This record gives sequence, structure tokens and C-alpha cells, in this order.
Amino acid sequence: MTRRFGGMWPALVTPFGADGKPALDVVEQLVDLFAKQGMDGLYVTGSTGQWPLLTVDERQAIVERCVKASAGRIPIMAHVGAVATDDAVTLAKHAAKVGADAVSTVAPIYYSHSSDVVFEHYRRVGAAADLPLFVYHIDQAQKIAVGPQEYTERILALPNIAGMKITAGDLYLFGLIHSHAGDRLQLFSGADEVMCHAVLCGSIGAIGTFYNVFGPACRKAREAMVGGQVEKARSFMLAFQQVIARVIASGSIWSFFRAAMRHKYDIDIGAPRAPLGIMDKTWAEADVAELVALVDNAV
Repeated sequence: MTRRFGGMWPALVTPFGADGKPALDVVEQLVDLFAKQGMDGLYVTGSTGQWPLLTVDERQAIVERCVKASAGRIPIMAHVGAVATDDAVTLAKHAAKVGADAVSTVAPIYYSHSSDVVFEHYRRVGAAADLPLFVYHIDQAQKIAVGPQEYTERILALPNIAGMKITAGDLYLFGLIHSHAGDRLQLFSGADEVMCHAVLCGSIGAIGTFYNVFGPACRKAREAMVGGQVEKARSFMLAFQQVIARVIASGSIWSFFRAAMRHKYDIDIGAPRAPLGIMDKTWAEADVAELVALVDNAV
């Protein structure tokens, strides 16, 4: 796979309507917003998109609507990871059929699998469609049983492999994978709180949740880091990390994103699918405005 990706990619939130179903009309609004903002791509039906709570049909409908709404203005990477390999293969084939630009997958969750099983899962997904494949490594949920060099080489052997999305606050593994792979793997950072730090470890872009709200500001900060303006990037990251920490500490992450998207873009993404968000508290408008201003004024 020779196509090059990179830059700032919101991990698209999945909006829900009052009927509890994915709000595809709002999906179109979000895609249009991010395309007009100049975001470099969209990562669809990932963790932020609540994929474990969606049916295969719902995930296909969301990806198809994203591709249609993008109209070629912004690349769409469809996360197709699933508990069942057959579901992941079905989703990958569908993504290719409707015109997505790439696919990505986590390791199969819930059951404990050997490394050989995980890589066979990846192989079948990669072979299912002639699209660039990005392995999605989530450090807190996936402990690899092989060393970094073997891990990298086995990923490089996958069909249609293009790169990885690595979500880890500790960037040691990120750097080791890059040192072993070099330019053979395009590595996205998936932990928003270290998006600029990951540039030092070889990231070609960032995919994350908070970019739904703060995409343009984060893009400027990351470009500053890439361009050697380290102090500008450092100053931004200190403010950005404060906001991330406050949102996480609130215990009401999902209601924050709903309130922030309303506040900043007048878009209602609805409540997440239970059990997500069922104990969230409502955010005060003043508190949301304070956090939004803290990030936007940091660039």
C-alpha cells in the first residue's frame, strides 16, 4: 500500500436520535463540518463511535453515510474490528464496496487469544478488501505477548498493511515500532493527551476523540510541533491536557461532548447508547465555555 495518510483525524462520535438509533442526518452534519474545517480525515465507528454497542447493519449504514457525505472531500477510515472475525471481514468488504479509503481493526475483544490467533484475525481482515489496513493497538486493552521487533515484523507481513493507530500514553512502544518499521508503517497517535509528544516518536498524524470539538486548534498545535515550534506546541499541550484531565475526572465524559458540540457548533449528537453515559451529570454552560476557551485560546 503506497497511499500516504497523515494529519489530524477526529475519531467520529456516533450521534443518536431520541429513538435510540444512530442519527444519520447528524452524521452528515458532522462530516460536512470536519471537511469544511480542513481536517485530514475521519476515523469512523471506532471506540469513540461506540462500535461494541452497534449492530453490523448500523455500522455499515454509518460508514456508507460518511462516504456519501464526504463526497471525496475528506478521507474515511472505517474501523471494522469486531468480536467475531466474520463480522470484521463483512464490515471490511462493505467499506471497500461503498468507497471508504482505508480500514482499521482492533484485536478481537472479550476472549483471551494467543498472538497467533490475533494475527490470523488481522490477516483475514486485511485480505478481505483491497484497502489500506491500519492495525489499531490500544495499550490498556491489548497486552502483546511478543517483543516489539517481532510485533512490528508480523504486522508488516499482513496483507494490504499501511500502518497503525497506537493508543498509549506511554510512547515507548510507539517509538520502538517506528524504529523497527521506519517508513514502512504509517503510525497515527491515538492518545489525545500526547499527540504532540508522539511526533518525536515518528507519528504521521493523530486520531482522537477530543478532535471532534477541538480539531482546528489541535491541528495548528501539531503542525507547530512538526515545524519545530516546540514552545508553541508545549504551551498548547499543557492547556489541552488540563482540559482532558478535567473532563475525565468529571466522570461525565459523554455529556461533556454533547454539551461542547452544542455550544461550539450547534450540533446535537444526542446521548450515547446505554450503558455509556447513564450516570453522567449535566454540564453547566459556563463550565463548558470555560474549557472550550482554554483550548481555543492556547493556539
